[in-house]
Amino acid sequence: MMDVRWTIRAAAVLLLGAALAGCERQPAAVPVEPDPWEELGPGIHPVLVVDGKDEQGTRVELHFRRVQVTEAVASWQGELRYAAGRMSLAGAELPAGVTGAWNEVEPGRIRFAGIALAGAGDGAVLTFRFKPTGEITADAFTLAMEEVVATEGFANLTARVVKQPAHPLFSAAPLTAVR
Repeated sequence: MMDVRWTIRAAAVLLLGAALAGCERQPAAVPVEPDPWEELGPGIHPVLVVDGKDEQGTRVELHFRRVQVTEAVASWQGELRYAAGRMSLAGAELPAGVTGAWNEVEPGRIRFAGIALAGAGDGAVLTFRFKPTGEITADAFTLAMEEVVATEGFANLTARVVKQPAHPLFSAAPLTAVR
């Protein structure tokens, strides 16, 4: 009986060795998730990102998501309209490296402009702070970019800004790096 078990074990080891010898060692396939921004199509997409709440209110950042656009954005001008019945503007700020201005023309309507000669980069180009009196959702905003200019030769990029059908893209999570 002892010889039969040993023979079976030896045969199993030989079969396993032969099977493994026929296989090439390859790393396990890692699934690659498609970049959801690629589905947007080429162009410069103005995106509003809810960046969180603090004692000053809800922070809403304006980003430029560039898809298949290599030119960096040097300057911009536009208007943000928001549902004044759901929130009020508590303030706005420009990040380091950006010079600009914003003005609440009337409740629910903000005009803004900015310039970053080194390029706007991956981060926010303007951060608004709103005091909510209702839910802050994408349908509460309308964004119009009137002028966008490149760092290289100050070329006009306005035609490459993708016009959103009704409201700007809206994300509750920070964006990944822009291309």
